[in-house]
Amino acid sequence: MLLTARRLSKVLQLTLAVIKPDAVAHPVMLEALHQRILDNNFVIVKCKDLVWRRQDSERFYVEHSGRFFYQRLVEFMSSGPMRAYLLAREDAIRHWRELMGPTKVFRARYTAPESIRGQFGLTDTRNTTHGSDSIESARREIDFFFPDFCMEEWMDKEEPLFRSGQIHYDDQKQIHTLSTQS
Repeated sequence: MLLTARRLSKVLQLTLAVIKPDAVAHPVMLEALHQRILDNNFVIVKCKDLVWRRQDSERFYVEHSGRFFYQRLVEFMSSGPMRAYLLAREDAIRHWRELMGPTKVFRARYTAPESIRGQFGLTDTRNTTHGSDSIESARREIDFFFPDFCMEEWMDKEEPLFRSGQIHYDDQKQIHTLSTQS
């Protein structure tokens, strides 16, 4: 699938998207969520499946360490496999957050029933997805999940090529890659 230059006319923004263990445990749901990402014009720059140890979860959610839900969240996020995506799109952070819907599943079901959380979320902890909420958190979270990825280098060298539509979707790798055509 080639994306046209017209569809990607403005600078792409990067964001982190995580499919949580509750969704990864169901292969059909995982595939449906992957397809939703593609259907909503996100470019998948990187994708990886991983399992966190408790310490990974504690480090990632350290900002919530004093909150009532912290232990439950830490345990859940280290309970099984998850999938992390590095997504690109114009205004990617806002678009991914809208697609996810409200954090609270009850609210999502009533205010955004077509959202991912509205359709697939089980509880406020098992709400299917995570997404960065700001440019700063996206940078920090991308570094956490993809430590070998250099955001500045990608923005300088690859973003203009991705934006101009010189990409295709690789079904086997399940990511977008630069086209080999010149």
